[in-house]
Amino acid sequence: MKKVYLQRAERFEKEMKDVQRKSQWFSVSRLVTIILALVSAYFLLDGGQKIWLVLALSGVFGFFVLVWRHVGIRKQKKRVENLLLLNQKETAYLEGKDMDFPDGDEFNDPGHLFSYDLDIFGPHSLFYHLNRTATLKGRQRLARALSEPDPADKIPEKQEAVQELITDLDWRQNFTAAGMEVEEDPHLSQKIKIWLASSKNRPPALLLHPLTRVVLAVITIGLGVHFAVFPAPAHFNWFMYGFGLNLSLVFSQYKYIKKEYSMLNGIASSLHMYGELIGAVEQRSFRAGLLKSLQSQLVTEDEEASRALKKMGRLLDGFDQMNNAVALLLTNGLYLYHLHVLRGLYQWKKIYGSQVEVWLRSVSEMDHLVSLANFAFNYQEYTYPEITEEVAFEATQIGHPLIERSKRVNNSISLDNFKYVVLTGSNMSGKSTFLKTMGINLVLARAGAPVCAEKFKTHAFTLLTSMKLIDSLAREESYFQAEVLRLKKVREILEEGRPCLVLLDEILRGTNSDDKRNGTRLFMQKIAGFNARGVIATHDIDIADLAQKQAGTFKAFYFESKVQNDQLYFDYYLREGICTTPNATDLMRAHGII
Repeated sequence: MKKVYLQRAERFEKEMKDVQRKSQWFSVSRLVTIILALVSAYFLLDGGQKIWLVLALSGVFGFFVLVWRHVGIRKQKKRVENLLLLNQKETAYLEGKDMDFPDGDEFNDPGHLFSYDLDIFGPHSLFYHLNRTATLKGRQRLARALSEPDPADKIPEKQEAVQELITDLDWRQNFTAAGMEVEEDPHLSQKIKIWLASSKNRPPALLLHPLTRVVLAVITIGLGVHFAVFPAPAHFNWFMYGFGLNLSLVFSQYKYIKKEYSMLNGIASSLHMYGELIGAVEQRSFRAGLLKSLQSQLVTEDEEASRALKKMGRLLDGFDQMNNAVALLLTNGLYLYHLHVLRGLYQWKKIYGSQVEVWLRSVSEMDHLVSLANFAFNYQEYTYPEITEEVAFEATQIGHPLIERSKRVNNSISLDNFKYVVLTGSNMSGKSTFLKTMGINLVLARAGAPVCAEKFKTHAFTLLTSMKLIDSLAREESYFQAEVLRLKKVREILEEGRPCLVLLDEILRGTNSDDKRNGTRLFMQKIAGFNARGVIATHDIDIADLAQKQAGTFKAFYFESKVQNDQLYFDYYLREGICTTPNATDLMRAHGII
């Protein structure tokens, strides 16, 4: 995959050079045309012939045409820059370099049932490896997909959608690049909701009627043209009367204009961005049911959703003139511009207000699917899991997706004939990593993504973990108390009867050995009767003896450690049985402590 990204980066570097040359040509051409216009105007005012008038007008016209075209070139340049950056970042990512992808640390919750234990969010987390979202709402949707899994019946359709999106790298990157063009307003949805729910008090209907505004604008502009052709003080006075009347009418409704401005200020560029993203979805033909469903949510009776959002963005661009005194006076004095904007916003709210949240939600859904597809594209050796209704967990050569390919050790596990693995082994032998491997792949499976395994069959379990709890000074809660409360929560959920995958790592570490052994044994016996599967890691060999006493419920596995040349060695392969290596002694001896 790195080769693919490198080739694309080279391609976009060439395109960037071409676009830069075009941009420079337009810059020079604009300068030439404006100089031509100014020189022609000078000779015209100096008593020149009409040819200078033609040249002056041609220069002005040509200047504005070039400005308009140059805007398009700059937009193209920005898009190519983003595409180049995307491929450069993916190349660096596959080389193992740290990139500035958002890691979702804001979604971290130590009290969550599994996300904190499994490093779903935060530096070098699963979210960091997955997240390529272009929008804030897409980022939030991806976080929910990982921490609040969708229903099991939704997984196959998400897998189908991801598999289709993998095949079109150009479309995926163009979609993401469109979202990189502006910095999204973090309060976009909130502002729109407040605006949609705002009071319906409006200016008089006659004042907003198009005919009223057209008549007043035509009269004022006509008087201005009349004064320009036949300059005279009286003609100027009549023009100023019309100009002043228009300004008076606009400023008489200033409270309504100010109200709309205060609610919608700053979201114009975000709406343009969403318009671009929706346009990308509208223009593509999809086969997967979920993708077609998302696309259908963007269909309106009046016009395309992308055009509607861009129209709203253009209307809001007009509010920018409120910060420019000259533009504010000219546009409103000549043709009551802000009354036009006001009416446009009211009409937009009436026609599209009920649909806008659906549009934004559809984009966020597509956005998080694009991220999942990017992950699947980067790791095409991964497999799509089989989600079963039966309570089963079977994985062949399953590995931790956040460990480099060259360093990863895979193992196979099946929980068919028993409920819980009792896992023993020394410190650093791989117990915690194995628990995380099972959990994080289940998270990927439930999100609709491929998993790091040759084969993976699982029920859509509710995931419960207790692995790296922390104490809380704010809640006056010790580590031991936090762990007891977590185990209580685990039991409460198990009592609800839903199938769960339970991953426990050395529980009750905050008490003495005998108390810990007794408590762990009793808790294991308690959860043995519930509809669950799982792995319980422990250092205590006596606890592992449960595998012999309750063979139908528990089965012992271990990770081995060896001392070779006075160094402690781990191979990280899962073996059946109980670890009997005196790990603490070997570890201290290997480090020269004893």
